[in-house]
Amino acid sequence: MRKQERLKKLIEILSLSKEPVSGNQLAERFKVTRQVIVKDIAILKAQGYEIKSSPRGYSINPENHLIKTIAVKHSSDKVEQELKTIVKCGGRVLDVSVEHPVYGEIVGKIDVYTEEEVDNFIAKLKTTKPLSIINNGIHIHRIEVENEEQFNCIKKELKRLKILLE
Repeated sequence: MRKQERLKKLIEILSLSKEPVSGNQLAERFKVTRQVIVKDIAILKAQGYEIKSSPRGYSINPENHLIKTIAVKHSSDKVEQELKTIVKCGGRVLDVSVEHPVYGEIVGKIDVYTEEEVDNFIAKLKTTKPLSIINNGIHIHRIEVENEEQFNCIKKELKRLKILLE
């Protein structure tokens, strides 16, 4: 398969998939190395495609989904409750950002949208500290939702938990 055909097919696969597709799966499908896939993804990103990379693989944000931002403040022991609240309302937590006095904005990928993924994230987080400790628990999340109703649910529930900053 020629490179241009592969790039076109990559976009098609990622657009149709509801879950991230791993680089290894794509490499096997196209009978190329994973490094070729990494290069292809870089080319597609440079062409303007909004391809997300996560530990689970590559995905493209569906055009009809919304990316929203929320500011929150809570202690480290509330991270799990916060993330599970967001995914229960239908949100996908894309990342977390904090403001650092020297480095400016620091962003960390989270990319969770099921309770199981939250559990896995929390297990990994137990070996380190969350970024939010930099600013006394104040941080920002980018969240992907299908509609405003999901976003309103997230805001309402986080407000009820007294962690939403407004």
